[in-house]
Amino acid sequence: MNIRSLTRGDGVVIGAALLLLIASFFDNFSYDDLPGDVDLPNLWESGPVLLSVVLAGLIAAGLVVAARALPQPRKVAGLELGAFGVAFAVFAAWSALGNVIDPVGGLDNIAAGSKSPSAGTGLILALVATLILAGAAVATPLVPALQAPLVPAPKPAA
Repeated sequence: MNIRSLTRGDGVVIGAALLLLIASFFDNFSYDDLPGDVDLPNLWESGPVLLSVVLAGLIAAGLVVAARALPQPRKVAGLELGAFGVAFAVFAAWSALGNVIDPVGGLDNIAAGSKSPSAGTGLILALVATLILAGAAVATPLVPALQAPLVPAPKPAA
């Protein structure tokens, strides 16, 4: 693994993955007028969000960075790892958007007039992180500013 082959776009992908990991420890839901002693679940305690947003985003970042850091591109089923990583990133962003729009699924359809929870801090930060992750994964091969090396070449000794 050659760290000098990483680009600025890969740095953005790594940063977005770290933001996603941090967001996963925040609340999944947000309720108005809730007592302070109520413990709301974080993203790790919700199976669908954990699998479709958090883990898919982290796997996407790992695949994208590994595909660019390896000296020889690896292929799985005829596709490069980077292509799988971009697909996972777009899937994670799409899933995060769906979870922000309707965080509790069909639960809010049970009783008419009852207050349902809204998206919590974790879901909103996860949406931002996955959008940055997917954008950087897609744009890195296309935008010259993101193709610049992350770590510059060593300068000769004076």
